[in-house]
Amino acid sequence: MTILQPGAAAPDFSLASHLGDIFALANYRGRRTVVSFLPLAFTGG
Repeated sequence: MTILQPGAAAPDFSLASHLGDIFALANYRGRRTVVSFLPLAFTGG
């Protein structure tokens, strides 16, 4: 597990979005970007 400090560069990764397309962090290099992971978000459980 990697713990990042605020302002640190995140490692490259890609994953499927909730819409089924692929999100690749490399596409956002050089821009300020917030990535949020919400397991079971809004599922009521």
